[in-house]
Amino acid sequence: MKKILYTFLSAAALVGCSQDNDLAAESSVEDKAEQKEQSLNTQNDLDKYLEQKIAKPFNINILYRFTDNERYEGYSFVPTDYQKAIEFANVFHYLFIEPYVKIKGQNFLKEYSFSKIVLVGEYAYEAGGTYVLGWALAGKKIHLLNINNLESHNIYQLTSGPFETLYHEVAHTWHQAKLYPTSFDRITASDYKYGNWTNLVHEEALKSGFIQPYCAYNADEDFVETIARYMVYYNATQDCGCATTDQSRWGRAYRNKDLDSSVTDAQHLAANVTTDDTDANVAIYRAIPDGFDREQYTAWKAKFSNYGDASGTYYSTNVWEEELKKADKKIRPTETYTGKEKLEQKMVVIKKYLQDEWQLDLDVLRKEVRSRYPYVVGKDFEGNTVPRKDFSTLNLN
Repeated sequence: MKKILYTFLSAAALVGCSQDNDLAAESSVEDKAEQKEQSLNTQNDLDKYLEQKIAKPFNINILYRFTDNERYEGYSFVPTDYQKAIEFANVFHYLFIEPYVKIKGQNFLKEYSFSKIVLVGEYAYEAGGTYVLGWALAGKKIHLLNINNLESHNIYQLTSGPFETLYHEVAHTWHQAKLYPTSFDRITASDYKYGNWTNLVHEEALKSGFIQPYCAYNADEDFVETIARYMVYYNATQDCGCATTDQSRWGRAYRNKDLDSSVTDAQHLAANVTTDDTDANVAIYRAIPDGFDREQYTAWKAKFSNYGDASGTYYSTNVWEEELKKADKKIRPTETYTGKEKLEQKMVVIKKYLQDEWQLDLDVLRKEVRSRYPYVVGKDFEGNTVPRKDFSTLNLN
């Protein structure tokens, strides 16, 4: 059985999934063996919680004990700490299950989601210093590693780690049940690299129309990973509230290709008029407006630190529009569209597909998830203290 692992290479997280068709039968055999082994242990409070709150209502089994079926040759796994398993279960229920149920209902999550999460205490290291973050099989079974180092109140660690993976995998179950339009495949059809995707650097991926390099593996992985990154990245259009239609004369002309891009900064400033646009007043940006008020935008980004470290340690502090701005170039001169335009086209297809086929508004789901961030961190976005959720104890009521 093929397994494509998620590994860290040069500190970049890479996501992988198996697409084998024989996984369902094999998983059924594994499930029976795991259930038998689990049944040999007396149920504790966590077992009861996982059964009552997650397995029975949503058909999602979380395994935190070691079983022989979950050992893989070549890797030394560390068991998951009981307390950390409790924290993960609580955070998973609060940030994943509850938002999906609120937006789409219990049956939707029960029918269209992965069925198993296997928790492992530490990373599984390979020769050469790379280490496995986790792996998944056909969107149904997920291994999440390094749970013993889970920081249940660090929203950036949560979203750059296990939750981005969860968003990725649940999206697989959607397109496996109802195919997305072939128009999605065609947007970047000539640039899918399959096994050679690891040679693609981030900047080239963006110019090619991929939100991150692993998207170049194939169209299915591109589809689900684009959704996952859209969910975890900041979004200036939705989150900032600092959009402006004001822009400079020079900026308007440049955007409309009425002036040559070689115009000097002095000429640019002379031609400019007062504007609130984020980039239109700043010479180094050559007056290309991006639609956001610079002062408000800068103040908004400063608030990222209210949720913890926003220094770039975690990629969930990226801003969707800033990534698209980096993509605003053509990967080849012969291309019709820039990487940014391709990514925008992909999001149109994704959102329409989710709305038409699943009656799911991705932005509504994203908004519901993010409304819970303050209660994970213990601060609102402005930095004011709010009641922080206690993920350390189990509520069986």
